[in-house]
Amino acid sequence: MSKLVRIITKNALCSGCLSCISTCSLRNEGYSSPASSRIQVDLDILGGDNRISICRQCKEPDCVAACPTGSIYQDADLQIWRVNYDTCIGCRECANACRFSAMFFDPNGDKVIKCELCGASGEPACVAACPTGALKLRVIER
Repeated sequence: MSKLVRIITKNALCSGCLSCISTCSLRNEGYSSPASSRIQVDLDILGGDNRISICRQCKEPDCVAACPTGSIYQDADLQIWRVNYDTCIGCRECANACRFSAMFFDPNGDKVIKCELCGASGEPACVAACPTGALKLRVIER
């Protein structure tokens, strides 16, 4: 039996603390930088309607279709979409194609980045860091 792991977002619960962003970049890049995070939060400072952007692990992703080098692939074991940085040319076509604005360009690492669920090796760091429950882990046994 395999597991399908996804992060569910609840924008209405997001307080805008940005703990998810700093934790994500620290876990994946080794330093805390909003530009290097695989999750982004668009803050609405006046109305509090914050919007969380994170890869939804689409069944048929637009980013995969847009990639001219085939550098976005599905990890067969984890069933998540990943980026092969050995073949990625950094053209950003994948980021431009994502209908959920959930692929980003990291100027610090000079590469496109997306959530890979921290390798699905347990609970993703952003979910563990979220104090309000705006990020939840959904595990489906298959």
